[in-house]
Amino acid sequence: MKSLPLNLLLATFLFPIPILIVVPIYLVVNYGLEIPASDYWGFWVAKPLIPLGFAIAGYCVTLFYIKGEGTPAPWLPPVKLMVTGPYRYMRNPMTTGVLLILTGQGLLFSAPAFAVWFGILFVLYSAFYIFVEEPGLKKRFGDDYVLYKANVGRWIPRFSAWDAPWLPKDDEDEDEVEAEGDNQPETKDDDTKDGDTKDGDTKE
Repeated sequence: MKSLPLNLLLATFLFPIPILIVVPIYLVVNYGLEIPASDYWGFWVAKPLIPLGFAIAGYCVTLFYIKGEGTPAPWLPPVKLMVTGPYRYMRNPMTTGVLLILTGQGLLFSAPAFAVWFGILFVLYSAFYIFVEEPGLKKRFGDDYVLYKANVGRWIPRFSAWDAPWLPKDDEDEDEVEAEGDNQPETKDDDTKDGDTKDGDTKE
């Protein structure tokens, strides 16, 4: 059995670190980029954009690991179709988080080189999803993925969350619990009361 923690660590070193740290550092050093003054509008847009991207991507990785029982690595994907959390709004929120970070970096340094790097990644990600991942998901999850794909976009998020029909809803779970409670047998107290009545009738 493959180790999830080790594969998650390996995937982190192979993908996010080079994309979000190694290449950006190279661009900054190679082009002599500097962070502009704080009165630059991009500086203030980048400040919330970068942590927001990290939060979205990190949350998606957590869902992959805990609920999906897998990793973002192509060689050890989740064994369950991810349709909860941010995946109710778009099919690729993890990659969207990465692209938000890159957008924030580009705004922070106000450099066209980051826009080029963003464009290259967007094309590569899109090609991978269209020609590799999506056919693989359809093969693994069948009609469930077809339905999910038809209702949730690849890049453009929905305004309202999409609920997978095969997942139980919160209100349904509560109704099931109440129904189970109603179907419980009578308590011993009731049986005792009935027994007392019968004994009294016998004595008379």
